Amino acid sequence: MFKSGRIIRKGVFVVATVAAVAGLSGCVERVANHGFAPEAEAIAMVTLGSDTRESVIEKLGRPTMGGVLEDGGLYYVSYQMRHYGAMPPKEIDRTVVAVTFDAGGIARNIETFGLNDGQVVSLSRRVTDDNLRDNVFLRQLLGSIGRFNAADIFGSD
Repeated sequence: MFKSGRIIRKGVFVVATVAAVAGLSGCVERVANHGFAPEAEAIAMVTLGSDTRESVIEKLGRPTMGGVLEDGGLYYVSYQMRHYGAMPPKEIDRTVVAVTFDAGGIARNIETFGLNDGQVVSLSRRVTDDNLRDNVFLRQLLGSIGRFNAADIFGSD
């Protein structure tokens, strides 16, 4: 009996240790990098007024996204997210490099924005109302009983 009590205590200790290590491992900070933004040295190689869209892509790499139009700007976006335990992730760094072109496709401006330059934009969801709330077919059919005029059906004399 003395030996089985020691085994039980040893099992409880092992289970408690494993649970503590698993619980604490969830509290480790993890930083995830996303996207791509060129370094300052690469940006310095772009010559405004002479480089074209294609030559900018050769020097800086493929952009994260382009402008809405075919000849729109190029945008390079990178950001870092900090994950810590069960807390929601938090953005800790962001870099946006925007290259704009003129109508002839020549690079005219390069701007770099950081996390402090961003603004919160509230998006609105616009949905057209169908005016058919709780109007199933049977309710529409039964609701129309009594809403007719006999003159419309039999004619008026």
